[in-house]
Amino acid sequence: MNQLRILMMSPDEPARNTAVSTLLQAGISARGCTTSLELFGLLNSGVYDAVVLDVGTLGEIGYALVARLHGSSPMGIVVTGLGMSVDSRLRCLQSGADACLTDPHDPRELACILLALARRLPAGLDSPGDAGLNAQWELRDQGWTLVAPSGAAISLSANERLIVRSLLEVAGRAVGRSELGDELRVEGGGVRSSGSRSIDVIVSRLRRKAELAGVMLPIRTVYGSGYLFADQ
Repeated sequence: MNQLRILMMSPDEPARNTAVSTLLQAGISARGCTTSLELFGLLNSGVYDAVVLDVGTLGEIGYALVARLHGSSPMGIVVTGLGMSVDSRLRCLQSGADACLTDPHDPRELACILLALARRLPAGLDSPGDAGLNAQWELRDQGWTLVAPSGAAISLSANERLIVRSLLEVAGRAVGRSELGDELRVEGGGVRSSGSRSIDVIVSRLRRKAELAGVMLPIRTVYGSGYLFADQ
């Protein structure tokens, strides 16, 4: 499954930033914008699998926006809005939205909806320029370097190396924090930090390294369990 690419439009910057951060933690490539003008500018210059639209203050314009996106692209469409009535949600769905969420909502629910939606999105949404990105993520230099399909290389610390190796060995399957902790204890002779909090910190640093390298790390948080490496 290729990494899901999401574009989110919302005038509420704090809420938008929180949602984007949660999606990134779930292994979803997410980018935010404020207006429909910005939205279409980004859609014209990039490739996205789905859009999340806050139409709470747009009224009829919001329904028209949903209909325009639905008629021009096979992208998934998720609509959000503060205190949306049943009639408003029905209008959005009738206009072409795949799902509606009433604000305030938990961004984790949005992440789950998008991941579920991705399973039924049409295949082949990638642009022709993505054809060379079919290579997988891999470890090189005896596991000390993680290389993205794009060729970007990420240097790993000892703990990061063990975490990535454990996730890559069973790519697509969730690995619990306790299991990852056991791996650190065994390989580190009981010296390395291996608690749940330590695992989360290691993964957070990995994601930051990937962002600095210009790539999105497809390590997804599996709530109540652990992590999985999805891009395989």
